[in-house]
Amino acid sequence: SGQFREDLFYRLNVVTVHLPSLRERRQDIPLLVEYFLRKIGKRIDKRVDAVSDEVMKVFMSSQWPGNVRQLQNVLEHSIILCRGSTITIEDLPEDFRIRQDTVDEGPEERRAYDSMLIAKTLDKTGWNKARAARLLGISRRTLYRKLKEYNIRM
Repeated sequence: SGQFREDLFYRLNVVTVHLPSLRERRQDIPLLVEYFLRKIGKRIDKRVDAVSDEVMKVFMSSQWPGNVRQLQNVLEHSIILCRGSTITIEDLPEDFRIRQDTVDEGPEERRAYDSMLIAKTLDKTGWNKARAARLLGISRRTLYRKLKEYNIRM
């Protein structure tokens, strides 16, 4: 019925933690990058020690609509593609690099780009929303919100 059981809600809702979005706490990005480089590198058995200054500038200026999960996904992709010990711009996912080119544009251009990217990703995944959200580096809940906001339908 689309409703959450009230008794279960009160059992789970013991403590509410407000965590600001990544774009509101950019000072955490270098620490998160360092953490994910170690964590992902260990998991896939590949050592990458750093990101270039240019990549860090891109990370610091990104809007990060997918928050920390998007940062983690971008870094995982980049570590896999990285041929040395430092991630460069060329190692970043193509969609992420293209997205950075639109950062200085106004909200309408950004909205049009986001809408196009979501539609393209959904087409690529056969409208598998869980897979599309993963590829975009956002949660399914965020994807559904953006589908409604941008009026994107199958």
